[in-house]
Amino acid sequence: HQLVASEANLGALAALRAALCEEATRAGHAAPVVGLQLTHSGRWSVPDPGPRRPRVAFRHALLDARAEVRDDAAVLTDAEVDALIDDFARAASIADRAGYAFVDVKHCHGYLLHEFLAARDRGGRYGGATLEARTRLAFGAIDAVRAAAPRLRIGVRLSIFDVVPRGSDGQPLPHALPYALGFGVDAADPSRIDLAEPIAFVRGLVARGVGWINVTAASPYYAPHAQRPALFPPSDGYPPPEDPLAGVARLLEAARALKRAVPEAVVVSTGWTYLQEFIPHVAQACVRDGWFDAVGLGRMALSYPELPADAIAGRTLARKKLCRTFSDCTSAPRKGLISGCYPLDDFYRARPERETLEAAKRGTNA
Repeated sequence: HQLVASEANLGALAALRAALCEEATRAGHAAPVVGLQLTHSGRWSVPDPGPRRPRVAFRHALLDARAEVRDDAAVLTDAEVDALIDDFARAASIADRAGYAFVDVKHCHGYLLHEFLAARDRGGRYGGATLEARTRLAFGAIDAVRAAAPRLRIGVRLSIFDVVPRGSDGQPLPHALPYALGFGVDAADPSRIDLAEPIAFVRGLVARGVGWINVTAASPYYAPHAQRPALFPPSDGYPPPEDPLAGVARLLEAARALKRAVPEAVVVSTGWTYLQEFIPHVAQACVRDGWFDAVGLGRMALSYPELPADAIAGRTLARKKLCRTFSDCTSAPRKGLISGCYPLDDFYRARPERETLEAAKRGTNA
C-alpha cells in the first residue's frame, strides 16, 4: 500500500500529474504547481502485503516493539545509506521526466530521514552527537536530487519538534533522562520544545536552495495529537490528551518561530484543519502579520478541496463539506484500505470500503 517511484511507474506518474492539471483547467482554475513527496518509510515500512519490514536509523527503546524491530538487522549500514542517497536521486529524475515541478524530500513523522535527525545513538558517518553528522544524509540526498534533476524545485516537510511517544492513554511512555531520542526537544525535559537544532538545519537547507519549508511535528504513529490535532482519534490512536486547539496553537507558533529565526525561508504552516470554518479568518491574520508565508491544508483538502477558492472569492463556506476531524482518512489506511473522506464525500461514502472500515472500527467483520 505504498507508492513507488520507479521506471516502471514513470508513465503512470506522468498520467497522474496530467489528470490533476486537466481537472484544474476543467474547473476554471490556473494550472496547479504539482510535486511529488520523496520518502522512505523507515521503521514503518510495508513494502509488500503482510507484516512490516522496518529499516531504521537506530534502535529506539520506546518504538522498536511497536514497529516490530527485533534486532540490529533492521539498522541500515552506512553503505546502505550511501545507496539510499542514490535512490533519492533516481526518484527525483523520474519526477522530473514525469513533468512534476518540485519534489518534497520528506523529513517528518518518524519516517527514515526524520529519524536520522535524532540518530545520536548511531555510530559511523550518519549519526552521533553532532548535528553535522545527523544531517549528512539529509544534505547528501538534497545535493543528489539537485544534481540529478536541476530543473526541479525542492521543498522539505519537516517535523520541527518531536514528543515522547504516547501510550494508549495518550500519556508519554516511561523514558530515561536525558532524552536523546527526539529532534527539536529539550533532552533534560522532553515536554519542552527546543528549536535550536531545527533552526540550524533549516538554515542549511536554505543555503542549499531549498525553496519551501513545510512545518509539521512528531508522528501520526506515536503522537497523532501533536501532528494532527483532532477531536476524534484514529482507530489505533487515543483520546485527545488536550484541547485540540492547544495543538493547533503549538504548531502555528513553531512555524512562526522558524520564520522569525530564518526570515529568508519560505515557511508553510500546517495543523489547520481543526479550525474548520475559522480557517480563512485565522489564516488571513497570520499571513498578513508575517507569522509565515503560506497555509497548507491536509485533511481539509480531502473533504472540501474547494475551500481555498471559496474563501478567496468571498463565497460562503459549504459547512457540510468542512472536515470535522473524524479521522476516517487515517483509520482507513491503518486497516489497509484506500484513504478518503468516508463521512462527507459521496464518492467514498458509496464505496464498499466504507462498510469494511465501519466494521473494523466496531471490531467486527464486514
